[in-house]
Amino acid sequence: MPELLKENRYSPEAAWIMIAISSLLCLGALMVYSAGATIDREIDYSQFWQYTTLRRIVFVPIVLLVLAVSSRLPYRIFLINKKRFWLSPVILYLIISLAFLIMTLIPGFGGVEINASSRWLNLFGIRFQPSELVKWLTVFFLSGWLVYNHDNAGKFWKGFVPGFGILGLMCGLIGKEDFGTAALLGLVGTVLLVSGGVKARYLLLLIPIAVAGFYFGVYKVEYRWERVLAHFDPDKLAEAASGARYQGDQSVMAISVGGLFGTGLGQGLVKLGWLPEDTTDFIFAIIAEELGFVGCVIVVGLYLMLIFQGIRIIQKCNEPTGKLIGFSVTAMISCQALINLFVVSGMAPTKGIALPFISAGGSGLVVTALAYGVLINVARMSNKELKVNAE
Repeated sequence: MPELLKENRYSPEAAWIMIAISSLLCLGALMVYSAGATIDREIDYSQFWQYTTLRRIVFVPIVLLVLAVSSRLPYRIFLINKKRFWLSPVILYLIISLAFLIMTLIPGFGGVEINASSRWLNLFGIRFQPSELVKWLTVFFLSGWLVYNHDNAGKFWKGFVPGFGILGLMCGLIGKEDFGTAALLGLVGTVLLVSGGVKARYLLLLIPIAVAGFYFGVYKVEYRWERVLAHFDPDKLAEAASGARYQGDQSVMAISVGGLFGTGLGQGLVKLGWLPEDTTDFIFAIIAEELGFVGCVIVVGLYLMLIFQGIRIIQKCNEPTGKLIGFSVTAMISCQALINLFVVSGMAPTKGIALPFISAGGSGLVVTALAYGVLINVARMSNKELKVNAE
């Protein structure tokens, strides 16, 4: 990491991003380890990779290495070649992403079903979640495509239809098993397309599609609809509401007992079998209980640092693709963190979505680091160009 910071001495935004991500990773590893503390069995350290808590610690140097390497790769690989459209690398990435999503839906071919959901893919003994990769590749493709199709972005058939066609296809495939990630991608992708020149008035045509998506993706899926009803009107669900609200209630309880400085690291009680997904989607509740309001402020402050530096990079970049990529990364991380915090604090219905750089996981951490590496490269190139122009 010191070498990367030295390389980026003319890019303070990149340095601050590295500091924020490193802090979130280390805090996440510490809190996941605390949340995974158990008294019912001893840990066999010879099989450490089987333990979520220990595996999360190992991912800290891995993610930092991925971040450092990806920051040296030119972000212009996401540009689309105007003369050879189908030979552009980003087109190949998109096709591979589409193939991965389809493979998760084929039982026995590679899809891995966990908790009644086939979100994972097992290739050569490595299990990963394709939707995490696809959401980033989709917005990066749309960034390059908007620049390539700049003259036609505001047209209906040449701008609106193909742009939202690609976005809708990816959201549809992801949403079959992971509605939260699909909704996140749909939100960020829509704002990106409108920012890139697609006319906002065309969005009215998407209302029937959005209603249909909600009907089949939420209303027709019993446990999802119960969560919505339990959040807004628990009395209508009677006994079922208690189950649908259980995670949210336990999370809010953990936050409420944290106070100013928390109960102390490792001293939380809700993690002892009371709060499901305490190392992943609800890790912030553990932070609030054990580190209190101060710990929460630190976490939120680190995310605000990432967002603020992302905005600065967008402002400094003069290249359209770099600006859109910067917007995509900043919007994705801010929306994902905000949704997670809303759910954990009881302000939104329960939905499984990870807290970036803190929650346990592998594929999500790595691909998010790849995305931020691209953003750091945008910062490096932008500051380099500003330096050359000044000279």
